Amino acid sequence: MIIILIKLHNKPSHKKKKRFRLLLDSAFAKCETFPRLKNKANIAHVVHEYGLSPQTEDEEIYQKAVNENRFVLTINFKDFRRLVMPGKPGIIGIESQLSNDDIDKLVANFLSNKNPEDYMGKATKI
Repeated sequence: MIIILIKLHNKPSHKKKKRFRLLLDSAFAKCETFPRLKNKANIAHVVHEYGLSPQTEDEEIYQKAVNENRFVLTINFKDFRRLVMPGKPGIIGIESQLSNDDIDKLVANFLSNKNPEDYMGKATKI
């Protein structure tokens, strides 16, 4: 007699959730100022991490973001939205009068349970 045992894998799927990769434009404080956001996303600052000038043109900032596969977080939504390319990281725009704490809460909450792939090639204002 031959007995065949079949092992069923009932392990829950722990698919690693993709995290947003953000590039903060020069209008923002250092990344350490945004602890909630750092917990939700991989963030870098155009001036403090990449050493670009605070006067760097929007086109250069967006190109840096594309090269690094990062979404631009900006208060300059109107100018950046025209730069967004299909299939490339998009931009996320916020109001300019927010405090650092409000920015931290707003953007971290927005990114919760969202997939970066759904925002490729899009300009989103929150």
